[in-house]
Amino acid sequence: MVSPVLIVIVLLFIALSFNIPFAKYKIPPIIGYIFTGIIVSNIFDIDKHTIEIVAEMGIVFLMFMIGLEFSPDKLKSMKKEVFGFGLAEMTLVSGFFGLFFWLALGLDVRIAFIVGSAIALSSTAIVLKLLNENREIAKPYGRISLGILLFQDIAVIPILIAISIIVNKDADLTQLILKTLGGFAALGAFIWVYGKYIAPFVISHATKTKSDEIFIATVLLVVLTAAEIAHFFGLSYSLGAFLAGMILSETKYKYQIEADLVPFRDILLGVFFISVGLMVNIHFVINNIFTILIMTLAFMFAKAGVIYIMLKYFVKHNRIAIKTAFTLSQIGEFAFVIFALMSKHNLVENDLLQKLVVATVISMVLTPFIVRYIYKIADIFDKDLQDFEEFEIAPAEVKGHIILIGYDKIGQRVAKKLTNAGIPYVAIDKQIEEVKKGLKNGDNVIFGNAANKKVLESLNIEDASAVIITTQNEDHTHMIVENILDINPNLNIIVLTDSDVEKEFYSNHNVYVIDKSKELAQKLIELSLKCDLKEN
Repeated sequence: MVSPVLIVIVLLFIALSFNIPFAKYKIPPIIGYIFTGIIVSNIFDIDKHTIEIVAEMGIVFLMFMIGLEFSPDKLKSMKKEVFGFGLAEMTLVSGFFGLFFWLALGLDVRIAFIVGSAIALSSTAIVLKLLNENREIAKPYGRISLGILLFQDIAVIPILIAISIIVNKDADLTQLILKTLGGFAALGAFIWVYGKYIAPFVISHATKTKSDEIFIATVLLVVLTAAEIAHFFGLSYSLGAFLAGMILSETKYKYQIEADLVPFRDILLGVFFISVGLMVNIHFVINNIFTILIMTLAFMFAKAGVIYIMLKYFVKHNRIAIKTAFTLSQIGEFAFVIFALMSKHNLVENDLLQKLVVATVISMVLTPFIVRYIYKIADIFDKDLQDFEEFEIAPAEVKGHIILIGYDKIGQRVAKKLTNAGIPYVAIDKQIEEVKKGLKNGDNVIFGNAANKKVLESLNIEDASAVIITTQNEDHTHMIVENILDINPNLNIIVLTDSDVEKEFYSNHNVYVIDKSKELAQKLIELSLKCDLKEN
């Protein structure tokens, strides 16, 4: 028997082979992954179940990362988007397609509305990944899309319960509902305790080892534990991961966790998109290509139309409604779960289910292009470029600030002088003891490794006025400077060094150098003021 690990390695290698030429023409990597799955599934006989298990972990890590961006307070502020727009979208779209399958295709009314509910679901994995990459998630349409997607993930549970009731006519509806509500309550209580006390305690001890490997392994353990507990209570893995991320978003470990998990998330999401392609039978597609294409486009435009009408009524801003509607027009990954269950219990003809599965895959393939050109799509339907949508709604962030990398004795003196001078700053250090000390002192300091680009970006480095690096390790400082220059080559950078080789490198890159033998803190402040780095 072929090793499951070997299967995943081979699939990723093939996907990489497709994505390299695709990248030349700016074709999203998601397409390469799905294309890999389609080709492989029709050439080789592989264990699809193993791939699906690995793929589900990709969604788990994605939802955890999204949770890190949404603290309980922020989620509370989004109750309109989640429970208002989300409920309205699921009700209206499910009802629209449910009536179509009932009246036009003659399906049993119960089955028709379950199929309609599956089509109402959109792709959390694709949409949130694209919105994050394009930095659109904080914009009005991105925020509404996120809220609706979160509600859809919750709505999957009652849909699955409905299938269970249809299949098992002796099932007690009251008992199933109470069991689900009990699962939600138990998960909420556990995640609160877990994210507030247990996980931070475990991560804190991991940071004391000063080992990057132990820290990453601990974070992986934290995420997977939360996902497994949710599954234990009868809920989805991704919901548990999202809630855990949301609670941990309020801890000082947020930025470092986020930076370390990105590679795992992207690799596993790649496997997920490959698994989507594995579901396509190329021979069936060829024989039914025109029917499937018409069905796909009809579903997407109809779904976008219903969402647009709903949002136009509630939001009032045309471009926001248009962008959200087309962003969510595809059919999502959880529809595969629903279709698989319906197939298992012979609730719908196999021919129709196959067409629905392929239509879902095609709609997911089209989504990266829709999101990439979402502004041009909005222009087609609305020429008013001055609409409210053009203004970004984002959390308040400091700008024109100084980033202080290193919170040792020198960094602490610099932080104190910056505070006294009224200069906005944010300090970062990878030694948890120093971070705790700074928080006790009331300084604006967070835990993280500044040698990681993702961590630097989370500090809003593009809008900073300067970076002061007080770390004493020459190699570490050099790496940080190179990463900063990659992100913002015009940023004023001040470093400490007494190495002639390093001084030459910094001189060639317009980096200010302070000799370690000087009275460092005062010199650093004076230099920052001379460079006119203080926020206007």
